[in-house]
This record gives sequence, C-alpha cells and structure tokens, in this order.
Amino acid sequence: MNSDAFFECGICFYQGLAEDFTPVTASANLAALECPNCLNNDEDTFCEVTYEEKLAA
Repeated sequence: MNSDAFFECGICFYQGLAEDFTPVTASANLAALECPNCLNNDEDTFCEVTYEEKLAA
C-alpha cells in the first residue's frame, strides 16, 4: 500500500493518509485499514481519494 495515498472512511467520512489508518485495536485485521475516528475496519467501505477529489472538497 502506498503510504502517500489519501483514504476516506465510508462510515464517518474521515479522510487522511494511509498511515493514519493503521489498525490499533486488538481485534482489527492487521492487513486492512482501520479508521482512527470510528474504528471501522471493514476494508470494503474505504475508498482512495484522488487529487482532483481533494481539490473539489
């Protein structure tokens, strides 16, 4: 995974770099992202935000 990639949580819409989504809870899947805001770790709900989408927001 590219650590410079920008991701958005599909549950609470928190956005940050991939390194911000490092799993911290004991039950988290270490191979998947985990939202630091809502602790969501369902990898299907995360989406990568492109540079153009960041500018539009």
